Amino acid sequence: MFANVRTGGRTAPRRIAAQRGQGQIWLVWGLIGAAVVLAVLFGAGVYVGVKRQQNNERELAALRATGNELIEQQRRLANGKTAAPLTGRASKAANTVPARNNTELLRGFNALLRDVASRTQQRQQEVAAEVAALQLDQLLAPERLASAAGRRASREAAQRYMQLIDRSAAIAEQARSELRQRSQVLVSQLPQRDTLLGQMQSSASERAALEKQMVRNQRETAELSLQIVDLVERARARIQLQDGGLAFTRQQDLDAYNRLIERIQAGDREQQRLERLNAALLAKAQARFAAHGP
Repeated sequence: MFANVRTGGRTAPRRIAAQRGQGQIWLVWGLIGAAVVLAVLFGAGVYVGVKRQQNNERELAALRATGNELIEQQRRLANGKTAAPLTGRASKAANTVPARNNTELLRGFNALLRDVASRTQQRQQEVAAEVAALQLDQLLAPERLASAAGRRASREAAQRYMQLIDRSAAIAEQARSELRQRSQVLVSQLPQRDTLLGQMQSSASERAALEKQMVRNQRETAELSLQIVDLVERARARIQLQDGGLAFTRQQDLDAYNRLIERIQAGDREQQRLERLNAALLAKAQARFAAHGP
């Protein structure tokens, strides 16, 4: 969420800038994970013979294409960019019916995946637009914290940002739940249903854990920014704007301010670590699609 601040002496100016992208805006990782599981299993011919495998290639190719589209969307969103809508038509939620064979399973899963992903993307980008409107790069700007109106605006922005983080997490959880429920319907009449559901859930859980870590880290950093606003509010009579920074007349206030800044910097480093992990998982998923391609 926040980038590094400048360090210096007792009256050094300190500015917090918004981190590249909006880290809380993600497509649901479980969607990609489930697509990888099915594409790899059926691409390797685990559940079908060679003849039937040839008949399934078109559905497998479509599923891989959807998975790769989701991966590219995820990369764009992670970099703070707008992701293009999925190509093709999406099915309606009520259209999910039990698959009678593996070909219908692949086709049906691809349809529900595109449906859930399309609606999730749209809702998450609505959240992203609201986050952008908050201008988080100005949240802790010294010139803003130096005035009562600025502190009030920063407090309201930070509180709204935390609400949007929670809303984004709820959207992701809803998508995971829908995918799980509809997948259970889809595989319910297949002999390998328990194995398929187990592997899909395992893949989804691994990636959902990463999402939750990101959300928790962003929320903690936003809460720390609120503490800085509150600190400056309490010490306002002992703080003034000087050379573009906040000048403190009491060492105790400066020390408390610096401790909060250091914790925000630590949160920023953790967010960067999680983003690198996310990028590695995306690359791994795409490599698995390629390894089991036609």
